[in-house]
Amino acid sequence: MRKKIIGICLFLFAAANVNAASKIYHAIVAADGSGDYTTVQAAIDAVPENNLNQHLIYIKAGTYKEHVFIPQNKGRLSLIGEGRDRVFITDNKKSGGPDAIPVDKGATVVVHASDITFQGISFVNSYGVEAENGPQALALYAKGDRIAIDHCNIMSYQDTYRTSESDNGRNYVSNSLILGAVDFIYGSGNAWLERCTIKINRKSGGWIVAPKHRAETRWGYVFNHCTLTADGNPAETSILLGRPWHHKPQTVFLYTRSDITIPAEGWCPTMNGLPSVFAEYQTTDANGKLLDLSKRINRYYRFDENKDTIWCTAKNTLTAEEAEKYTIEAVMSGDDKWNPELIFQPAEKPIGYVTINRKKLPVNQYGCFEREEK
Repeated sequence: MRKKIIGICLFLFAAANVNAASKIYHAIVAADGSGDYTTVQAAIDAVPENNLNQHLIYIKAGTYKEHVFIPQNKGRLSLIGEGRDRVFITDNKKSGGPDAIPVDKGATVVVHASDITFQGISFVNSYGVEAENGPQALALYAKGDRIAIDHCNIMSYQDTYRTSESDNGRNYVSNSLILGAVDFIYGSGNAWLERCTIKINRKSGGWIVAPKHRAETRWGYVFNHCTLTADGNPAETSILLGRPWHHKPQTVFLYTRSDITIPAEGWCPTMNGLPSVFAEYQTTDANGKLLDLSKRINRYYRFDENKDTIWCTAKNTLTAEEAEKYTIEAVMSGDDKWNPELIFQPAEKPIGYVTINRKKLPVNQYGCFEREEK
């Protein structure tokens, strides 16, 4: 007799107030052929359209060289990898330059659906990572609403990660690494980045964010307890926090630790938008010393269709009272009271067994139970 891993697995992370032990995987992806599918896209294609319950897909260690697209009718989907240092979804397409293709086809992973969860995966645009040069080459385009990302890597150089397309679409990113140098976190919607590592792969002359929030956007981008860093001696790397791509961008950095050097002005004064809030609160250096924010700019400009200059004033620092208003609940809850923190609460204790038909079956390291096959 031999043992075979079958495609029913325990979900090791609680979601939406559901006990972790009650969750099962619907499919396993394995590049070596030991799962139900050998590509991530094949597993997504098999998900029922407009499914009513969260569909869980486990991805075993491996490199998956493919463009992944999650259409709008494949919502309520969770992709759980064996670890961001072991699971790589990678492609090398460019969405800028002479051979550009649209971001929907060029980004390594494109998400049009809502209620999507990623955990333990690296999203890589290998062109950006290897060339360390532009043009834009996206690793992740998270276009939908209620998209939650935890313990992942999002890696390229220019335009690495594009956020939700709707004015108040929500992206939540926790304990993850985002790699880039030029406008590499950009787009619309409300995004909360919690305890993330923002890593720069260019010595100087770049920008971290390039938002295009409209006046209807409630909060914009919030970086909370994040670290700005780079390889080698991070202090030798210099980058501005961002520039206003379109409309009325909003970005705040709260309790940031900057191992790199942020120029005194902090932000780029012009692009195509006029920001309302480009601000910081309690930014420190690598040793925890508060940075002097007194020289941060608060005046921005753009040119209209007649080439006339339009100016605006934007908030550049926050008071303690203003900073306290930025909470995950306020920024992420929306009208439906979404709480992404509940998605990634770990189980209280490791799950060793699952009971099915009154039989106690052992759970292996993948969270899958095994049965004997004659």
